[in-house]
Amino acid sequence: MLEAKHVKKNDNEGKTNNEEGFQIDNRGKANWALRKIRHLKKKQSKNEQLAKKEITKLEAEIEEVKEWLKSENGNLQNSIDFFENKLHGYALQLKDEDPDFKTLKLPFGKIQFRKQRKKWHYDNDKLLEFAEENIKTAVKTKKKVDKRKLKKLIKVVGDMAIIEATGEVVEGIKIEERGEKFKVKVKNTK
Repeated sequence: MLEAKHVKKNDNEGKTNNEEGFQIDNRGKANWALRKIRHLKKKQSKNEQLAKKEITKLEAEIEEVKEWLKSENGNLQNSIDFFENKLHGYALQLKDEDPDFKTLKLPFGKIQFRKQRKKWHYDNDKLLEFAEENIKTAVKTKKKVDKRKLKKLIKVVGDMAIIEATGEVVEGIKIEERGEKFKVKVKNTK
């Protein structure tokens, strides 16, 4: 029975009062609400500090696990590399015996030789310079509007943007009028 009362109290503490009976209609109540927000923000800040401490501890543990994994799998990878090297030697031996050798299938896998596609290495700066001069169709150009410069050249009329110098309506822009934004600021919670 005691626990239920405690839970009820905590449930109401973090909620915003949207109840019809509560109204802020004077400076005293407004100041009380700001003080309440300040208090709740302090609690949020304390929660964030606690969470950061716990995250730091967990990150340290995660790093330990990553180091363990790296060490253990590193040892296993050394063994894998050893056996793959021995299998490669055996496959080369089979290829010496039969130059057309490609694949040996066995119950637990296979060893094989496969022809690889050519690998291309690019010096992008030199290549771009050459392509711009000699093969323009292979060059991509990304165009976009400089919105800062655009805003300096246009005037807003209603929900339209108009080129100030010519009066022409700019297509592709629609202006949305927005009302005031309400903001609550409380003094520093630290």
